Amino acid sequence: MRELRGLHILIVEDEWSMAGELAEFFSNMGAIVLGPAPSVEQASEHTDQAEAAILDVNLNGRHVFPIADKLMRRGIPFVFFSGDDDIPIPEHLRHASNLRKSSGSKAVLHALFPAQLSEHADTSVPPPPDDVFTLLPKLRLAARLLLGDVNASDRLVERTLEQAIRDVDCRQLGQSTENWLNEIMRELANTHGANLMH
Repeated sequence: MRELRGLHILIVEDEWSMAGELAEFFSNMGAIVLGPAPSVEQASEHTDQAEAAILDVNLNGRHVFPIADKLMRRGIPFVFFSGDDDIPIPEHLRHASNLRKSSGSKAVLHALFPAQLSEHADTSVPPPPDDVFTLLPKLRLAARLLLGDVNASDRLVERTLEQAIRDVDCRQLGQSTENWLNEIMRELANTHGANLMH
Protein backbone atom coordinates (compact mmCIF):
# COMPACT_ATOMS: atom_id res chain seq x y z
CA MET A 1 0.00 0.00 0.00
CA ARG A 2 1.29 3.44 -0.88
CA GLU A 3 1.75 5.92 1.96
CA LEU A 4 -0.72 8.74 2.42
CA ARG A 5 2.22 11.13 2.44
CA GLY A 6 1.29 14.56 1.17
CA LEU A 7 -2.46 13.95 1.01
CA HIS A 8 -4.53 16.72 2.61
CA ILE A 9 -7.02 15.17 5.03
CA LEU A 10 -9.61 17.43 6.63
CA ILE A 11 -10.66 16.51 10.17
CA VAL A 12 -13.90 18.12 11.34
CA GLU A 13 -14.40 17.23 15.01
CA ASP A 14 -15.45 19.23 18.07
CA GLU A 15 -14.19 16.78 20.69
CA TRP A 16 -10.56 17.77 21.12
CA SER A 17 -9.34 14.43 22.44
CA MET A 18 -10.85 12.59 19.47
CA ALA A 19 -9.65 15.27 17.05
CA GLY A 20 -6.13 14.97 18.45
CA GLU A 21 -6.17 11.19 18.18
CA LEU A 22 -7.28 11.29 14.54
CA ALA A 23 -4.78 14.06 13.67
CA GLU A 24 -1.89 12.14 15.23
CA PHE A 25 -2.87 8.88 13.52
CA PHE A 26 -3.09 10.38 10.01
CA SER A 27 -0.03 12.59 10.52
CA ASN A 28 1.93 9.45 11.37
CA MET A 29 0.68 7.96 8.08
CA GLY A 30 2.29 10.90 6.27
CA ALA A 31 -0.88 12.90 5.60
CA ILE A 32 -1.14 16.67 5.91
CA VAL A 33 -3.93 17.32 8.41
CA LEU A 34 -6.26 20.26 7.77
CA GLY A 35 -7.75 21.45 11.03
CA PRO A 36 -8.94 19.83 13.16
CA ALA A 37 -11.92 22.14 12.65
CA PRO A 38 -14.52 22.22 15.45
CA SER A 39 -17.21 24.12 13.51
CA VAL A 40 -18.85 24.32 10.09
CA GLU A 41 -17.37 27.79 9.57
CA GLN A 42 -13.80 26.71 10.29
CA ALA A 43 -14.20 23.56 8.20
CA SER A 44 -15.38 25.67 5.26
CA GLU A 45 -11.97 27.34 5.16
CA HIS A 46 -10.34 24.00 4.26
CA THR A 47 -12.79 22.33 1.86
CA ASP A 48 -11.01 23.56 -1.29
CA GLN A 49 -7.70 22.00 -0.19
CA ALA A 50 -9.09 18.73 1.19
CA GLU A 51 -8.41 15.47 -0.67
CA ALA A 52 -10.26 13.34 1.91
CA ALA A 53 -12.25 14.18 5.04
CA ILE A 54 -13.49 12.84 8.36
CA LEU A 55 -16.70 14.56 9.42
CA ASP A 56 -18.26 14.58 12.88
CA VAL A 57 -21.99 14.79 12.14
CA ASN A 58 -22.93 16.95 15.16
CA LEU A 59 -20.75 20.02 15.75
CA ASN A 60 -21.99 21.62 18.95
CA GLY A 61 -25.59 21.24 17.79
CA ARG A 62 -25.00 22.03 14.09
CA HIS A 63 -24.91 19.41 11.36
CA VAL A 64 -21.85 18.99 9.14
CA PHE A 65 -23.88 18.28 5.98
CA PRO A 66 -23.04 21.61 4.22
CA ILE A 67 -19.36 20.56 4.35
CA ALA A 68 -20.22 17.10 3.02
CA ASP A 69 -22.13 18.73 0.14
CA LYS A 70 -19.11 20.84 -0.82
CA LEU A 71 -16.81 17.82 -0.72
CA MET A 72 -19.22 15.68 -2.74
CA ARG A 73 -19.43 18.34 -5.47
CA ARG A 74 -15.62 18.20 -5.73
CA GLY A 75 -15.57 14.39 -5.81
CA ILE A 76 -13.68 14.18 -2.51
CA PRO A 77 -14.12 11.00 -0.41
CA PHE A 78 -15.30 11.46 3.15
CA VAL A 79 -16.69 9.48 6.06
CA PHE A 80 -19.11 10.49 8.77
CA PHE A 81 -17.74 9.85 12.26
CA SER A 82 -20.50 10.25 14.80
CA GLY A 83 -21.35 9.72 18.42
CA ASP A 84 -25.08 10.15 17.76
CA ASP A 85 -27.57 7.53 16.60
CA ASP A 86 -30.55 9.84 16.14
CA ILE A 87 -29.31 12.18 13.39
CA PRO A 88 -30.58 11.00 9.99
CA ILE A 89 -28.13 11.29 7.11
CA PRO A 90 -29.69 13.01 4.06
CA GLU A 91 -30.51 10.59 1.25
CA HIS A 92 -27.98 12.06 -1.20
CA LEU A 93 -25.13 11.58 1.32
CA ARG A 94 -25.89 8.01 2.36
CA HIS A 95 -23.26 6.57 0.02
CA ALA A 96 -20.62 7.69 2.54
CA SER A 97 -19.61 5.41 5.40
CA ASN A 98 -21.15 6.38 8.74
CA LEU A 99 -18.94 5.12 11.56
CA ARG A 100 -19.43 5.25 15.29
CA LYS A 101 -16.69 7.06 17.19
CA SER A 102 -16.03 3.83 19.05
CA SER A 103 -14.79 2.39 15.74
CA GLY A 104 -11.43 4.15 16.07
CA SER A 105 -8.88 5.59 13.67
CA LYS A 106 -8.07 2.36 11.83
CA ALA A 107 -11.71 1.85 10.86
CA VAL A 108 -11.77 5.40 9.50
CA LEU A 109 -8.67 4.64 7.44
CA HIS A 110 -10.30 1.51 6.00
CA ALA A 111 -13.51 3.38 5.17
CA LEU A 112 -11.68 6.23 3.42
CA PHE A 113 -9.24 4.10 1.44
CA PRO A 114 -10.79 0.65 0.92
CA ALA A 115 -9.09 -0.03 -2.41
CA GLN A 116 -5.63 0.26 -0.87
CA LEU A 117 -6.50 -1.71 2.26
CA SER A 118 -8.76 -4.48 0.98
CA GLU A 119 -6.28 -7.19 1.99
CA HIS A 120 -6.56 -5.97 5.60
CA ALA A 121 -10.27 -5.16 5.55
CA ASP A 122 -11.92 -4.39 8.89
CA THR A 123 -15.20 -6.27 9.23
CA SER A 124 -16.70 -3.41 11.24
CA VAL A 125 -16.68 -1.21 8.12
CA PRO A 126 -19.82 -1.55 5.98
CA PRO A 127 -19.28 -2.77 2.41
CA PRO A 128 -18.90 -0.03 -0.21
CA PRO A 129 -21.75 0.76 -2.59
CA ASP A 130 -21.68 -1.05 -5.96
CA ASP A 131 -22.66 1.94 -8.09
CA VAL A 132 -20.18 3.69 -10.41
CA PHE A 133 -21.40 7.21 -9.54
CA THR A 134 -20.96 6.70 -5.80
CA LEU A 135 -17.58 5.01 -6.38
CA LEU A 136 -16.11 7.96 -8.31
CA PRO A 137 -14.63 9.77 -5.26
CA LYS A 138 -12.91 6.57 -4.16
CA LEU A 139 -11.64 5.88 -7.68
CA ARG A 140 -10.28 9.39 -7.91
CA LEU A 141 -8.41 9.03 -4.62
CA ALA A 142 -7.13 5.57 -5.57
CA ALA A 143 -5.74 7.09 -8.78
CA ARG A 144 -4.14 9.90 -6.75
CA LEU A 145 -2.44 7.32 -4.55
CA LEU A 146 -1.18 5.40 -7.58
CA LEU A 147 0.20 8.36 -9.56
CA GLY A 148 0.67 11.16 -7.05
CA ASP A 149 -0.48 13.82 -9.53
CA VAL A 150 -3.98 15.32 -9.56
CA ASN A 151 -4.29 15.89 -13.31
CA ALA A 152 -2.75 12.55 -14.22
CA SER A 153 -4.98 10.75 -11.72
CA ASP A 154 -8.10 12.31 -13.25
CA ARG A 155 -6.94 11.10 -16.67
CA LEU A 156 -6.41 7.63 -15.18
CA VAL A 157 -10.00 7.57 -13.87
CA GLU A 158 -11.28 8.54 -17.32
CA ARG A 159 -9.21 5.82 -18.99
CA THR A 160 -10.40 3.30 -16.39
CA LEU A 161 -14.07 4.02 -17.09
CA GLU A 162 -13.50 3.94 -20.86
CA GLN A 163 -11.74 0.57 -20.54
CA ALA A 164 -14.52 -0.75 -18.29
CA ILE A 165 -17.12 0.09 -20.95
CA ARG A 166 -15.09 -1.83 -23.53
CA ASP A 167 -14.50 -4.80 -21.19
CA VAL A 168 -17.93 -5.05 -19.56
CA ASP A 169 -18.65 -8.40 -21.23
CA CYS A 170 -15.42 -9.84 -19.80
CA ARG A 171 -16.21 -8.98 -16.18
CA GLN A 172 -16.13 -11.99 -13.85
CA LEU A 173 -19.50 -13.15 -12.57
CA GLY A 174 -20.07 -11.97 -8.99
CA GLN A 175 -17.12 -9.56 -8.97
CA SER A 176 -17.94 -6.26 -7.27
CA THR A 177 -17.85 -3.13 -9.38
CA GLU A 178 -15.29 -1.53 -7.07
CA ASN A 179 -12.85 -4.46 -7.24
CA TRP A 180 -13.28 -4.74 -11.01
CA LEU A 181 -12.63 -1.03 -11.62
CA ASN A 182 -9.64 -1.03 -9.28
CA GLU A 183 -8.11 -3.98 -11.13
CA ILE A 184 -8.49 -2.12 -14.43
CA MET A 185 -7.04 1.03 -12.88
CA ARG A 186 -3.97 -0.72 -11.46
CA GLU A 187 -3.29 -2.39 -14.80
CA LEU A 188 -3.60 0.92 -16.68
CA ALA A 189 -1.37 2.66 -14.13
CA ASN A 190 1.29 -0.02 -14.56
CA THR A 191 1.19 0.02 -18.36
CA HIS A 192 0.40 3.68 -19.16
CA GLY A 193 1.09 5.59 -15.94
CA ALA A 194 4.16 7.39 -17.31
CA ASN A 195 2.24 8.60 -20.38
CA LEU A 196 -0.57 9.95 -18.22
CA MET A 197 1.86 12.19 -16.34
CA HIS A 198 2.35 14.41 -19.44
